[in-house]
Amino acid sequence: MAGMSRAIRNFAAASRRTLTAASGPALPKEAAAAGARVRAAAPGRMGRDQEDGRRVQWVFLGCPGVGKGTYASRLSQLLGVPHIATGDLVRDALATPGPFSNKLAEIVNHGKLVSDEIIINLLSRRLEEGEEKGELGFILDGFPRTIGQAVS
Repeated sequence: MAGMSRAIRNFAAASRRTLTAASGPALPKEAAAAGARVRAAAPGRMGRDQEDGRRVQWVFLGCPGVGKGTYASRLSQLLGVPHIATGDLVRDALATPGPFSNKLAEIVNHGKLVSDEIIINLLSRRLEEGEEKGELGFILDGFPRTIGQAVS
């Protein structure tokens, strides 16, 4: 665990240097390589490239209880980007009064799964809000969960 935390801290530091060094002096080879890996691993939302300024775009996937949220939260703090969990988006939508909230509450109260369409709608809105605020990226926790979500 300590080794993983150290690796994340080192990678995050290299990523921050890569993100802020657009007009600065040349980066060490390791930091430049780390930045290239970030861009190659996450080319951007819906196929966008790094030209849009949102360069940190990670997705954490895995079985329940493996630590997706823990590591996503830690990495989010280190990189200075928001940690977006679909469960939080659903809870926030439920807390906002209105017809959409009522429809969502009915689904959740009956123990049904929230549809891909609703999840993608919530996530799209959140990503658009972040882009308008000028957020430099995002870390998704637990999305996509289905092939349909991944394709959308």
